[in-house]
Amino acid sequence: MSCLLLILISYSYCSCSVAQFTVIQEATLSVSLSTDVRLSCSRSVGSVAGDNYPAWVKQVPGEVPQLVVNSPSTSNQNSRPSWTSARFTGAISGGSSVLTISTMQATDDGNYYCALWSGSQCTVLQTNTELGT
Repeated sequence: MSCLLLILISYSYCSCSVAQFTVIQEATLSVSLSTDVRLSCSRSVGSVAGDNYPAWVKQVPGEVPQLVVNSPSTSNQNSRPSWTSARFTGAISGGSSVLTISTMQATDDGNYYCALWSGSQCTVLQTNTELGT
């Protein structure tokens, strides 16, 4: 059985006075169940860094969004809430925020959002990343 990872490119702008950038993701990936999935988001200006405090949020349609992984400090040490499987890991790599899902399962279906802090009480979200089987 295969699944389709559909990442719709859409743009969100930070309207804060300190910074303005767009969060960018790749367009479409096709993956199979039981394989590893790598989602990434980058900034249109500059690179994602620890002081962007990157986070990934998952939302299943009709349900409340849930934090999957986040970086609570500038050390690039991502943490997972208790409800997130150890199969989910986050990192900053090559100037991007990366979410890796090991051994893709059907329960991983949902919309994934990349959130980046811009440094002025403003968080920039990737508006739609749809992961489905």
